[in-house]
Amino acid sequence: MKQEEIVNEIRQMCGQTILMPSLGWHFKYNGQVYFYVVGKDESMVRFCIPFVARLPLYDKELLKEAVNETNRNVKFIKALLSEKDDAKVSLDYDHKITDQESAKDIVPHIIKSLDFAVGFLERIVRQINNNN
Repeated sequence: MKQEEIVNEIRQMCGQTILMPSLGWHFKYNGQVYFYVVGKDESMVRFCIPFVARLPLYDKELLKEAVNETNRNVKFIKALLSEKDDAKVSLDYDHKITDQESAKDIVPHIIKSLDFAVGFLERIVRQINNNN
């Protein structure tokens, strides 16, 4: 699977993509900013949401608990809480490509998985906040 195939599939699913030379491809899905990060090894792809939008500004411990819960319950997604910014959470999906996969199969799966993780994280934050 080549970078061009992946970018074309992103365009078909999400519309406009913007190449940011040092970061990769920037695009939006469901109101959220995503990056397709181009690696040195074409057998590995990374999609990430560098900053989960719409997360209310809550205390860092609450967000840490929500991030840990997301990591435990959402397969293939790595949620990270920024050490510098109190309310900045990012989500990553790293995928090792096999010969049997096509961009048409894997790109929508990754984007929808990250979108699911955003919704899960938002629900957990609200749930934890309501319990406190």
